[in-house]
Amino acid sequence: MDYLFISGQVQAQESRLLNVNRLDRMIGATSPEAAFRVMSELQYAEYLDEKTSAKNFDAVITQGLLETKAMLINGTENSPGLSFCWLQFDLNNLKRALKRKFIEDKKDIGDFTEANGFSDLGRWDAETLQSIVFDQKPIGGIEPAFFEVIDKAEDILAKHDKSFRFIEYALDQAYFKVLSDIRDGWYEYFLSDLLALRADQTNFRNLARSVLVLKEKVLPEAWIPFGNFSYQEAASIETVEDFVAWSGKSTFGDMVKNMKEEANSENLLIIEKNLDKAYQQFLDASVMGEVTSIKIPFVYFEKRLQNARLLKFIMFAKFHGLSPEEIYKTLEKF
Repeated sequence: MDYLFISGQVQAQESRLLNVNRLDRMIGATSPEAAFRVMSELQYAEYLDEKTSAKNFDAVITQGLLETKAMLINGTENSPGLSFCWLQFDLNNLKRALKRKFIEDKKDIGDFTEANGFSDLGRWDAETLQSIVFDQKPIGGIEPAFFEVIDKAEDILAKHDKSFRFIEYALDQAYFKVLSDIRDGWYEYFLSDLLALRADQTNFRNLARSVLVLKEKVLPEAWIPFGNFSYQEAASIETVEDFVAWSGKSTFGDMVKNMKEEANSENLLIIEKNLDKAYQQFLDASVMGEVTSIKIPFVYFEKRLQNARLLKFIMFAKFHGLSPEEIYKTLEKF
């Protein structure tokens, strides 16, 4: 696959990503409308017309992401490697649909919207999710690993006293199995490194949640086998002190420096922020010096996602009357 053309397209668009200057202008804008005008200088101008107002910002941002996804799919001839981008949204949508079915006792998918916990950026639409989750009809394009979890979801809940997190663990295992299959068929070092990093992040997150919040050892169902950490070591961790000592020797050692001594959910926020930072650093380093490779469209899409999250937060903050000082303070934890 020759990525020269799509790499050129992407590099031409990168100058229109959110930068510090535009971020400051949006935050300092005197109204949501003024902030929206700054946003229109980015990749979103082509979606605006005389009927578009600042209140439409969410739809405009989503449209931009969907069209970026379409551009990358077309420009790479739907490269399997880019499934690493879309599968995270399929995973989210499956978790949300199964939660509706088993926890909320709903009979259908409901509104397939972000407000209802779904994302348009996955590979499967609402009709597909309705078929595989609520009607339990296997259809083409659904990997067997995912459908196996859907098929056994009721048994998983019954085995674990209706605790939905065990369905989430099972779906995570299926997700990483699918990613590893893609990696094995693609012979791309970037995807191998990316798979290991995502597995390490998931394991670190699950271990932290188990020890710091649930006050239990990390469970085997929650452990992803494709990373660099040893489950035997992680499974012996029971206290905050144990966790900090183990973490300090890991690749994510810097994350525990600002943690509170007691076990609480605030530590999870610190960890989540630092995990995201580590991921962004990995992406930035991966494209350094690259001219044409799958890394370029992949990293560009991830940057667009990060931009979208920032833009949505700022626009919501503007509509809710937050001051620039309050916005900057919140962004410190973003």
